[in-house]
Amino acid sequence: MSTDGSANAATRAVEAHVVLVALLFKSASVDGYLEEFARTASGALGMGTQCSVTLRHLGHDRRAASSDARAARCGNVAIAARSGPGLTALDEHRTVVGTEIGASDRWLRWRAAALHEGFLSVVAVAADAGPGASIALTLYSEDRNPWSPELMGKAEVFAQQIARVMALCLTIADQARQITDQEIVSSDLQTAMASRSTIDQAIGAIMAQNRCSAQEGFDILRLASSHRNVKLRQVASELLRGISAAPAPGKLFHPRNHTS
Repeated sequence: MSTDGSANAATRAVEAHVVLVALLFKSASVDGYLEEFARTASGALGMGTQCSVTLRHLGHDRRAASSDARAARCGNVAIAARSGPGLTALDEHRTVVGTEIGASDRWLRWRAAALHEGFLSVVAVAADAGPGASIALTLYSEDRNPWSPELMGKAEVFAQQIARVMALCLTIADQARQITDQEIVSSDLQTAMASRSTIDQAIGAIMAQNRCSAQEGFDILRLASSHRNVKLRQVASELLRGISAAPAPGKLFHPRNHTS
């Protein structure tokens, strides 16, 4: 890859990361975040592209979000039929490109739905989202073949970034269940994230400020809670208030030096 190509890819990655983190902090649930992401990605990719996100977690598939009603209907048909480009991308761990849907004999029910909605071509990009989880970003277009190298590069960046954030969400949700099982009445990811959104956002802030992992971010938050003898949620709320009031970014918590 050329130096310019590498620089462009790095720029796209940074831009996508900033958008995704901002959306995550605004959202109280994974589903809400994904819906905002789908709409944002559709606008960022341009060319009249619509998109849908499929989440595969512990062997279960679901349409997690879509940028518009047409993409949502196509995604729902794919899940119901257990057949579609997004599911194929997840099954085969690769990018699937269909430059002319009408000429394909694959995914018959999904194809009929896509053509009915006015879509002529599709791309589905799969990305790993941690143990037992992966996502597929499916892009729909009314053009027969709009998939330029630039557009494909953007799609891959968005898929990788959403997978990374989904891995973080899944990790935090699992940790939240361990913190207070009584507060989480369901193992469903959405319920876990909704009930612990304040703690989730605080851990994400610590990660951004300290360039650390989700586990390290959680440990830092728990250590602050223990030292101050206050509830974890209260420490998280104070941290987030501090971020909103701070005139400039800086480290709010510092991990303990394990060698001391």
